[in-house]
Amino acid sequence: MSIPAVSSSAGAASSSKPNVSGQISQLQGQLKDLTQKLKATSDSDMEAQAKTQMLQMLQAQIAAIQSQIQALQQQQNQQQIQSKDGAQNKAVQANEETTAARRSTLSTLGSQVDTYA
Repeated sequence: MSIPAVSSSAGAASSSKPNVSGQISQLQGQLKDLTQKLKATSDSDMEAQAKTQMLQMLQAQIAAIQSQIQALQQQQNQQQIQSKDGAQNKAVQANEETTAARRSTLSTLGSQVDTYA
């Protein structure tokens, strides 16, 4: 008895400009399909050795997709952290520019010293 081929999803996480949420969603769909195939295979009445090989192959593919999803989620979290850091850096830079502008208006000695008669 031959084992039917199951499509691989190794290239699903590679893209020049990744749409991480879309990739995660696509991988979750593949994960759902593989899980259903795993259940159907475990419930089938195929030859024991072929069934075992098929189950191992499906479990390996499920593990690979779960790893890809985890990597993409980490990438997404890193991008969110970087975008927050970028916004904070812009705010700090604007604050520093405002402070520098105030200092330049107060640069003359007469404006810094109070005189009493």
